[in-house]
Amino acid sequence: MLPSHQESREFVVGTSGHIDHGKTALIKALTGVDADRFEEEKQRGITIDLGFAPYQDEVGTKLAFVDVPGHEKFVHNMLAGVAGFDAVLLVIAADEGVMPQTREHLNICNLLEIPDGLIVLTRIDLVEDPEMIELCQSEVEELVQGTFLEGKPVIPVSSLSGKGIPELKTALQKLRSQLVPPDLGQSFRLFVDRSFSVKGFGTVITGTVLSGRVQTEEELDRFPGRESIRIRGIQVHGAVRNEVHAGNRAALNLAGISHLSIKRGDQLAPSDSLVTSFMLNVELTLLKDTPAEIKQRSRVRFHLGSREVMGRVILLENERLTPGSSTLAQLRLEEEVGSRYGDRFILRSYSPLMTLGGGRIIDPAPGKSRRIKRKLAERLKRLASDDLEGRVEEVIYLQSVGGVIEHELTLRTGLSGRQSTKILQGLQSRQQILCVEPVKKRFLHSAHIERIGNFLQKVLKHHHQRFPEREGMNRVELGGKLSLLFQDREMEVLLKYLVKIGMIVSRGAFYALEEHEGGVSEQTEEMMQRCTDLVTQGGFQPLRRTLLLQELDLNEKEGIAMLKACAHQNRLVQVSEDLYYTPGQIENAITQLREHFKNSPVISVIDFKELLDISRKHAVDLLEYFDTQHLTIRQENQRFPARIVEG
Repeated sequence: MLPSHQESREFVVGTSGHIDHGKTALIKALTGVDADRFEEEKQRGITIDLGFAPYQDEVGTKLAFVDVPGHEKFVHNMLAGVAGFDAVLLVIAADEGVMPQTREHLNICNLLEIPDGLIVLTRIDLVEDPEMIELCQSEVEELVQGTFLEGKPVIPVSSLSGKGIPELKTALQKLRSQLVPPDLGQSFRLFVDRSFSVKGFGTVITGTVLSGRVQTEEELDRFPGRESIRIRGIQVHGAVRNEVHAGNRAALNLAGISHLSIKRGDQLAPSDSLVTSFMLNVELTLLKDTPAEIKQRSRVRFHLGSREVMGRVILLENERLTPGSSTLAQLRLEEEVGSRYGDRFILRSYSPLMTLGGGRIIDPAPGKSRRIKRKLAERLKRLASDDLEGRVEEVIYLQSVGGVIEHELTLRTGLSGRQSTKILQGLQSRQQILCVEPVKKRFLHSAHIERIGNFLQKVLKHHHQRFPEREGMNRVELGGKLSLLFQDREMEVLLKYLVKIGMIVSRGAFYALEEHEGGVSEQTEEMMQRCTDLVTQGGFQPLRRTLLLQELDLNEKEGIAMLKACAHQNRLVQVSEDLYYTPGQIENAITQLREHFKNSPVISVIDFKELLDISRKHAVDLLEYFDTQHLTIRQENQRFPARIVEG
């Protein structure tokens, strides 16, 4: 009797092994299904591409078999099928023993950390001497030492006579009972291994569901293109379903995409559940028995799930990687891939084709970095470690001033949302990170906030030297220096934090360096007040600049500097080259204009002149100012309200 949590769970078991060692015949002996789909496969007697067969024994043990090709020319097809294996049957012909693709397939499964498996010796009916079978078993036990198959059962069978098949079925029952089902609460994810069109239905894809679940009519994205598609229908082994979940071999009927636009290697997953990039930071291990070493910038074939992409290897700790050794590296790919922290991958040589090694992705979307390779490697070691808090902090640090949004941490660290939230709270309490956007929860590392602070200090120092009489820079002016990186509300949080840690000071509406005294002299303050009073006295028709400066007894240079200072302190608003109003006058003019638009949809210069009882030139200057502020819209000689009447 299976545990209740496993009863509805279908596990995927794949075959692996050398060409013509009886993998397809073994599956047929177990399931009654010929997994060779193509006529060429039947004619040549070898498996070229992936084959599939459902399995259920007399006691209800359910499995889905994936038959992979054994020929060295079709290893890329074999790799497309390995994604999603819960276990593997390593198939070895008793009359031939261990062969090159036996080793290569075992190496691939080991690198991909397939959880479990069995070893099956086939074609025992062709071996007359029982000692030959025992010799083959000894060879196999030596082969699997140090791999995930060490200590696993070795079961001799004959697919032709059926000898050993009952014992294999019993072993499969035990294997299934030991397999641990994944958390179905994770995001749905499927690598496409086939895409085709069915008349009357449209686009159909097949693949193994790696995680999560999805139902008909739900929407997913195609990665790496991020095209939105809808699940029109679901089948599992030919049976119509409303839902498919981790472990199922599924066929999905898709709406919103042509079968020509989705191909082997693409992934289906919810929007924002994968990170896409042309670069990956990885832990890389080179196989012990590979005949080649990896040199700096070697061109390789990168395999992730069913996807194959060309790329180059940038070694971060040394200039070459020798067989059997490991290193941190950066992969620079020729096409974008979608991935997440912890994904396993395989590297094969460009030419001649052979499996070199593989490893684990530890940074699925590295930010651009000018760090020398040695320093980057030191930081990446924290990502690869079991120090979960250090991993989260390092992810945020490596994203520089771009920071990280909280929901991305699961993709970038492999942690659950609950784990990430707890760690973020601890890092914030020790001021190692700062949340600059409380809604999306965007976090920056304190080291990069200090860099931002140093930059703004230089900006303020230059401003103080140029305008010593001014108190400082307001938030719009100072924040504008970083407007390409941060939104207004994020900049407000950053400035408050920089004030809190003492990098800058806040004086009313202005920011400055602590040592800057700023401000204006008592004499200048008096002159500025006189200027403001004169403008106020003019109502909606204040003096223009030349007359204003004559009244103040200032020359043009002194007067222009004083007017700029008034505008900087928001005492005056410059409407045109020689006309200034107080903010209060501007608000009053807007109020009257708003009242006018309640009764009339348009206003002319003459109407506005009469409305405020001012000269035509003053009316023209004010209306043109309102146009620049997007309060009015000019069409020929008339104005229409923009957003002003909504106020």
